[in-house]
Amino acid sequence: MVLFIGFFSSLTYWIGINQGKILSPERAQNKWTSINVVLDNLLNNYVDSLDSYELSENSINNILKDLDPHSSFIPAKKRQSVNESLVGHFGGIGIRFMIYNDTLTIVDVIEGGPSMLAGLKKRDRIIKIEGENFAGIGIKNEDVLKKLKGKVGSEVTIVVLNPNNEIVKHRLIRGSIPLKSISASTIIKDNIGYIKLSSFSNSSDLEFKNAIIELKNQGMEELIFDLRFNGGGYLHQAINISDEFLKKDQLIVYTQGAHSKKRSFYSRSKGLFEDGELIILVNSSTASASEIVSGAIQDNNRGKILGRRTFGKGLVQQPLMLPDSSELRITTSRYYTPSGKCIQKPYGDNIDYDNDILERIESGELTQNDSIFDKGIFKGGILPNVYSPIDTLGYSEAINNIIYTRKWRDFCFSYFEKFPNPKTSDTKDYYNNFKVEIKELEKYLAKNGEKISSYSPKEISDLKWSLMVELSSYYFSDQSRYILNTFRDSDVKKAIEEISN
Repeated sequence: MVLFIGFFSSLTYWIGINQGKILSPERAQNKWTSINVVLDNLLNNYVDSLDSYELSENSINNILKDLDPHSSFIPAKKRQSVNESLVGHFGGIGIRFMIYNDTLTIVDVIEGGPSMLAGLKKRDRIIKIEGENFAGIGIKNEDVLKKLKGKVGSEVTIVVLNPNNEIVKHRLIRGSIPLKSISASTIIKDNIGYIKLSSFSNSSDLEFKNAIIELKNQGMEELIFDLRFNGGGYLHQAINISDEFLKKDQLIVYTQGAHSKKRSFYSRSKGLFEDGELIILVNSSTASASEIVSGAIQDNNRGKILGRRTFGKGLVQQPLMLPDSSELRITTSRYYTPSGKCIQKPYGDNIDYDNDILERIESGELTQNDSIFDKGIFKGGILPNVYSPIDTLGYSEAINNIIYTRKWRDFCFSYFEKFPNPKTSDTKDYYNNFKVEIKELEKYLAKNGEKISSYSPKEISDLKWSLMVELSSYYFSDQSRYILNTFRDSDVKKAIEEISN
């Protein structure tokens, strides 16, 4: 998978701010003398030598695992990388890269970043970092990240082999590289805008406002807001983004817990999109902050929720920095939608929390609307106003076995190098007119002992489509693959129909 320098994608649970009161490490130490005595004696008297940090970490994790699914402990060495997507930036050189034929290859250069200012371009190969060879078998993404990421203002020296076979040495000053939470923003049909938000980071509200303003300048009157696969982020960002849709003094969410008083959050100012038709796309991976926005819109009758039942995470975590720079996130309260519903799905003894998605598949919930209401049992999450079953006309097993491999990804990039000009700068024009060279597909399959004639017309079409989508991220930007997919997306098509009706 192509990576931005320093970005690790994962399901991000949102963290509440100023929620309740947590004991400081100093006060906690006075209350838990027995635990300290036990740990100290184990370290000093146990028959085998023990690692103090590992013992402490295991003890914390064992305590948390019996509480709820979302309280967690983050070791100091992982805290920075875990929080990067929430903070919204990191120190790096500003490239998107892939390991192609055992060589570190640039596939995109971030506008305004150190690499662009130094003249680096797509298809450049980085062969050395700080004098160390980075061309050859065994290079891993994490090795590259360790070398290229660093403190903003620090230096890193790289050696590049460009497509003209010229070797150039660059001395770069690491900059603050933004991690965009908006994956795509465009007009997809007539006056219908489309925004895909992937997380709720510190900069999401500003990104969202800019996207709304830009789309309105292009004539947007209706909006499809895509929160599918958005696992959440910061509470205040969910509130700020909801505020852009709601009129002043409408309830967005409230939080409450045994040790934290009820706190209600209302829309505060005139929003940028209070009146236009609004549809929010959700699925079973839409969680937390995404559910706050969806719940606020649904309960205030501001728009429609379209898709499938959301994840069901209604617990607020409070971060606490520990003396060794590790971080404790404990659940301090639950959040409630304006109608008073906590969307947290059941957890506890005899409930396989992590197996929930498989149960949804087996029950038919993702393909049959009526299965959601089976026996009236509360299953958590937010139910859509407009149900849209998951698209089951996916790739065949044979095609999946091709396109989800490193060989296929390498083939896509080799195709890009052979045909670097898409002959258009417009994504829609690319979708309508770009033609895949079928002979290149035939060669690829033949190299792997396959004949193109052994595949059905649909499978060949799927291979072409997969190639087109991957190529769009090289020809244009990573945002292009999301925009391209909207042209075939069954949820988006249904949302357009709802707006048209």
